Order: sequence, then structure tokens, then C-alpha cells
Amino acid sequence: MTIAYTSNDRDLVKSIAAETGATAIDCDHRDRASADRAVQRAFELGGGRLDVLVTNAALRLRAPIEATSEAEFRELLEQNLTAPFRAARASYELMRAQGAGSMILIASDAGIRAVHQTAAYSVTCAGVIAVAELFAAEGAPYGVRSNAVCPDDLASGTASAGVGGAATAVAALAAWLACDEASDVSGATLRVDAARGAALVADTRG
Repeated sequence: MTIAYTSNDRDLVKSIAAETGATAIDCDHRDRASADRAVQRAFELGGGRLDVLVTNAALRLRAPIEATSEAEFRELLEQNLTAPFRAARASYELMRAQGAGSMILIASDAGIRAVHQTAAYSVTCAGVIAVAELFAAEGAPYGVRSNAVCPDDLASGTASAGVGGAATAVAALAAWLACDEASDVSGATLRVDAARGAALVADTRG
């Protein structure tokens, strides 16, 4: 198995490489050409196959929607939505040609029910879910699957995908979605939140 990854965090890159033996690919996902080259490099490292894509972009701004500037909103859109879309689009073309593949886009519960403390982030996560669904619909005739995984942001307004047990659960779910046992699962939005987003109680002025 060949694993390649990208990250803006150079310390994280070194740590992952040392621990897992995975190959780091230099990439600025804000640049389309760089993103396309990264996907092509992963394809080459895989011996002419790209079987799985996992995206996890999670730039956050803690602010309500009325306090979010246009510049801040654009930055989050570029990092959290456009970048995963670019990676998914480039990967989809290769997977469609080979007749198989699994794309796993990490989003957030905030994309299912918006968190007002992280308004712009919620919007971008909703977009990631839509991207996953649309690639699932387009990929179905070609054996390409696409799913959105949504860790818990509803309880605190901050993501838990990289913390403690939630990280383990997200990783396990992504691994399952990548394998043949999940061959009929595509277009799904899967929460990892211990049922915290299953129901909400509204507190109104009466």
C-alpha cells in the first residue's frame, strides 16, 4: 500500500513521515496547478492507480455571520471548500478512468446544522457535503464512490476531528469507507458525534 499526503504544517509532515513511512507531497491547495500536480504525483506513486482520496481542510474563524468580513469569508471558502473541490475533481478524473475509487471528504456537523459562533466555517462545511454528494451521483456509473464524514462541531463550536477518541472514530470510518466492504455506500453524510446532533431543543423568546 502506498500512502501520500499533503499538509501546510511542516512539523506535522515530518512527524507523519517518520511514524508511518508515508510520502509527503509539497502542495499549496490554494493554487490549482499545485493541487493538480499533487494528485498526479500521488497517482504516479501508486503505480498508475489512485484508489482513495481523503480531504480534511478545516480553517476556522470564530465569529457570527454579521461580524465576518468579505475577505475572511473568501479565505475560508478558498481553504475549506475550493481546495477539497480541486482535489476531488482531479482525483475523480483518474478514478473514473480506472473504473473504481473512493473519495472521503471530511466536513463537520456544522455543515449539517450551522454553528453561529463559526458561521463562515459552517457554510464551507455545508459546501463540502454538497460536493461529496454531487461526485457520488456523477461517479455512480463509473464505480467511483464519494462520502462526507462529519465530526462533532455542534457541542462546542470547534471541531473534534483531531482530538482523542473522535480522531480514532473518524480514522476508522474513513478506513472502512475506503475498503470493498463499503462498496454500496456512496453519497452518504455520516456524523461522528455520539448522537449529539440527532435532535436539538429550541429556546425561544416565547
